[in-house]
Amino acid sequence: MNIAEMWDICIEFKYNKKAFAKSLDKFLKTHNVKTILDCGGGTGFPAIELKKLGWDITYCDGNKLMMKRFQEKVKKLQLQIPQFFSNWLDLSKNTTKKFDAVLCRGNSLIYLDSWDKKQVPKNAEEKIKKVLKEFYAILNPNGLLYVDIVDKKAFGSQNYSATQELGEKIINGKKIKLVWKISHSDKKKIRTWKTILETNGKKQEFTYYSYLLKPEELIKLLKETGFHRVEETKIKGENNYTVFIAYK
Repeated sequence: MNIAEMWDICIEFKYNKKAFAKSLDKFLKTHNVKTILDCGGGTGFPAIELKKLGWDITYCDGNKLMMKRFQEKVKKLQLQIPQFFSNWLDLSKNTTKKFDAVLCRGNSLIYLDSWDKKQVPKNAEEKIKKVLKEFYAILNPNGLLYVDIVDKKAFGSQNYSATQELGEKIINGKKIKLVWKISHSDKKKIRTWKTILETNGKKQEFTYYSYLLKPEELIKLLKETGFHRVEETKIKGENNYTVFIAYK
């Protein structure tokens, strides 16, 4: 099983996809959004669900396995979604289009340049700020950035750690059990996320490392980037991460 297949399973456990998409649909309409870029599009959630709701949405990702799985899905569903491959640091070079909203969700921002690696870059915060500038650059005037990160409740204690027993589901005829193990190193500013999948009794583990970005740090970086207003926002159906909306 590869990372894209694993993430699809995680989504099935963590989200009601249609309900979340409807909540996001309502929020975006309230903010007069017409065009969207899902810049961490992954395997297609929620871009595919938003497309089905009639949105003008463009997909982007920098992981070939994720993008391949997305392409297989849209082909099967016979959906036409504009797409391009890009590292976030090069977004403005790889698209000339500007958008009313940019989505960077699924806690993906903190995995910049560490998603496929076993270490977090030493200049991670500097790179995150550069990425936020890229998001800003491809937004239309008065556009908004939707970005989520680690649930703020996880910063209530030093070196936070938690085990999430997410239960069992039958997916594609297979009995799957999912466990997440998460730990924080405040000193090293590293977050470790381990996924343990048990498929028909056979276990497989995935471990990823990311920069430990605190909510107050993200707000500071967004304001330094030029966003004039940053608000923590509740989106019904998003029970995993803390959502921020930043306005250009």
